[in-house]
Amino acid sequence: MVVVSKKPTLGRQIFPAVALTVVGVGFISQLDNPGGDVVALEGAIGTLVPTSSATTSTLAPSPVTSVVVSSEVTTTLAPSPMTPVDGASACDGDVVTGPTAVFKWGDLQLQAIFTKKNVLCNVTVLNYPNDKDKSARINQSALPIYNQEAVEAGNAQIAVVSGATDSWRAYTAGLQAILDAHPA
Repeated sequence: MVVVSKKPTLGRQIFPAVALTVVGVGFISQLDNPGGDVVALEGAIGTLVPTSSATTSTLAPSPVTSVVVSSEVTTTLAPSPMTPVDGASACDGDVVTGPTAVFKWGDLQLQAIFTKKNVLCNVTVLNYPNDKDKSARINQSALPIYNQEAVEAGNAQIAVVSGATDSWRAYTAGLQAILDAHPA
């Protein structure tokens, strides 16, 4: 008696690997974001306000300041003026305040400044979750990086900072809303 072994088809060889990969990616995604990636935008885009003077400095992260009001501490990221991007003119164009991006850790609101040639040249965080020490610590380190990357990219296509995924989702949603509303 002769036993002939039949080689499995290519589909039977690849299907288990693909199925396990899909399940693994879904599992990792669920671990990274158990509450879902819901970001709601509230409010209208602020009015366009032309700026009158240009400011320049380095692309260092925004300084952090704290103000004590009664027993609460409110922390804000101060604006960081930026040097012109890619030979563009100074930040002398429109100032646009975006809607509030509401996500599971709180609210985040941005303001962007454009050049007269409609190039994004500065992003300022007006409001972010800072009512808990962990939220404040994460956002104080990640948001200046997001500001810098957004200006360098000129859009909302920026990399996520590890540990600040939810803030990244809110930041990119808010910035994209500003970019969509700003006339190009």
